[in-house]
Amino acid sequence: MFIKKGDDIMKLAGKVAVISAAASGMGRAGANLFAKEGAKVVILDVNQEQGELVVEEIKQSGGEAQFYKIDLIELDAIKEVIDRIDLQYGKIDVLWNHVGTPGPNGFENVTEEEYDFAMGLNLKSGFFTTQYALKSIRKAGTGSIIFTSSVGGLKASPTSVVYSTGKGAVVNLVRSLAVNLAKEKIRVNGICPSLAETPMMAQFLARSKDDDPEKNKQFLLERIPLGRFARPDDIAKAALFLASDESTYISGVNLPVDGAYMA
Repeated sequence: MFIKKGDDIMKLAGKVAVISAAASGMGRAGANLFAKEGAKVVILDVNQEQGELVVEEIKQSGGEAQFYKIDLIELDAIKEVIDRIDLQYGKIDVLWNHVGTPGPNGFENVTEEEYDFAMGLNLKSGFFTTQYALKSIRKAGTGSIIFTSSVGGLKASPTSVVYSTGKGAVVNLVRSLAVNLAKEKIRVNGICPSLAETPMMAQFLARSKDDDPEKNKQFLLERIPLGRFARPDDIAKAALFLASDESTYISGVNLPVDGAYMA
């Protein structure tokens, strides 16, 4: 449903949108954009200072938002927050599982602790957040679930086996959930960004054979046909499309937002 506000059409008017890891980067851009398009935005993040700052940004722009401080690797905490959101709003229309981490580099020296933490944030968190949120999404009568994967989930990463493993699993989780939930008119899609200008960028750029971030940055930039890295707004706009009624016949897609890198 689209509602006009002046000369603008609000694509998410009246919808409740929950976004994990929305205190910075792409999630922050998405939270602001979703609110601008009329959504009641719920931000989930471990960073309270930054999360509250995003809420203030949204409110100053006339939008509605709320922040919950939460460690998104703790399943009991996720369930508790989802229950609180359901109690307050009575439904969830859009769930964007955006939380993730670059994880450890390499393969042979990866510890069990590093593996568990990375897989916990990149895969397990979104899996169970979605499971816990389904009751509320069903109340909306239809819904859009979005996962942030990566081009590293579509093409093997030369530097991080754990990251590619987790993000590759997200790609197939999207497909499986899309098939399983289609009869309930709940759509499930993924976004696969290439390297983006976010706080995580430095961690990815440090992964080069000679540990020279600037050389690695140039190496990666030369492989993106559009000639620049993704910006947070690039990913947010893709998420808005998948969240809105403009994509009602799109489900099970893992959309590269990558400046033609995968091409």
